[in-house]
Amino acid sequence: MTEAEFDFHSPLSRWDTHSAKWDLLAAPLGRKTLALSVADMEFRTAPAVIEAVETAAKLGSYGYTEVFDDFRQSAANWQHRRHGWTPDPHDCVFFPRIVQCVAALVHLIIPHRTGRPARVVTLTPAYHPFLEVCEYAGASIESVELLDTTSKARIDFEALESAMTRADLFLFTHPHNPSGRVWSQKELEKISAIARAHDILILSDDIHADFTRSNGVPYLPLARISPDLWQEGRILHCTSPSKTFTIAGLEASAIFARGQIIDELEKAKRQLGLHNPNYFAIPAAIAAWNYSDQWVDALQDRIDTNIRATRDLLATELPEAHVTDPEGTYLLWVDARPYAPTAAHLEQACRSSRVLVTPGQEFGTNFEGFFRINTAMPLDPLLQAVRHFSRALIRVRNGRIHASF
Repeated sequence: MTEAEFDFHSPLSRWDTHSAKWDLLAAPLGRKTLALSVADMEFRTAPAVIEAVETAAKLGSYGYTEVFDDFRQSAANWQHRRHGWTPDPHDCVFFPRIVQCVAALVHLIIPHRTGRPARVVTLTPAYHPFLEVCEYAGASIESVELLDTTSKARIDFEALESAMTRADLFLFTHPHNPSGRVWSQKELEKISAIARAHDILILSDDIHADFTRSNGVPYLPLARISPDLWQEGRILHCTSPSKTFTIAGLEASAIFARGQIIDELEKAKRQLGLHNPNYFAIPAAIAAWNYSDQWVDALQDRIDTNIRATRDLLATELPEAHVTDPEGTYLLWVDARPYAPTAAHLEQACRSSRVLVTPGQEFGTNFEGFFRINTAMPLDPLLQAVRHFSRALIRVRNGRIHASF
C-alpha cells in the first residue's frame, strides 16, 4: 500500500490524555502550544494495532498477562523480514522499556560480576534517561563526543578506544539519537574490534531501526556484522515497537542476547520488581510486528517527506543554522548557536512562539544552543510550528522579545 491509503494527515489531539509530551511538558506554554519535543509520533498507529487493542479492551477484564513464544517469534520474524538477520526466538527477553534493561545491567548484573560499580562509555550527544539510571547506580560514565554532529556525525575512534580500555559496558545507539546517523558497516566493524580487544559488553539500542531514509545508508544490526561477539553474549540487541508504532505507553521491548546473560537479565528483572507485562502490550506488539509492514512502508515515505520539507524551511528561515540530513530516525538535530548562544534564548523562543522543541543541553552540557525537532506529525502543523519557532528565535536574537510570558 502507498502513503495515500493510510491517514498521516488528520490532526490528532492528545491533550487531556495524561500525555507526558502535551499535558506535562507543553502545558505551561498554553493549550495553543505545538510540541515538537518528545520522540513519539502525532499519528494514529497501524490499523492492526488499533484492532488488537480494541479487541483486548472489549473483554472487560484486565488481569495479569505473561510473555509467551508468540511474542518472541513475532519479534524475531520482524528482525528477519525487515533487517536481514535471524535471531533465535528463545534468545529474546521481554522488558517493558529498554532503559530498564540498562538499569538491570548497571545496578545489578555488572556489579555482581565485577564486585564494583559499573564503568560505562557512551557517545554524546546522548539520550539522557540512559545516563540517569547509570548515575543513580553509582556507575562511572565516560562520554566520547561525536564529531560534526550537524553535518555527518563521526565517531572519534581514538578517543573511543581510550575510553573502552577502562569500561565494562558500551551504550550504543543505532541509528543515533539525536544526530540521525545510521552507522556504516565499516564503523560497526571498528566498534566490534575495540570491543573484542577490551572484553566490552555492548548494549545496542536499535529502537529507531525501522526509520531509514529512501536511498540512504542501509541499517545493519551490529549482531549481524559481528556474529562472534553475538555468540559470545557480548551484544545485547534492543528493539521495540514503541517508536515505530507510537505505542510507547504500552511498554513492550524485546532484548535479544545469547548465553548466560539471558538468565542474568531474567533474574535482574525479578530483583527490580518487573513481573507481568501491561495487559495491552503483548497483543499490540504482536499485531505490529505480524500485520503492519505496509503501514510502516507508508510511514517511512511520510517521514521522508516531512524531513525534506522541514529542512528546506529551516534553510530559508534560519540560514545560519546547521541542520542534520538524518540517515535514520524522524528527528532533526539543529545547531542554532548563531541565533541562540544560550539555553535562555531557546527558552524565550519557545515561550514566544508557543512551540516546544528539545533543547540541546538535554543531550550533553556541550550542546547549549542546539535543539532537536520531532518531524513525526502531519505536515501542515509541523511546518507552521517550525516557521513560528524560527521567527521567534530571530526576534530573540535581535532583542525584540524577552523572557517574560
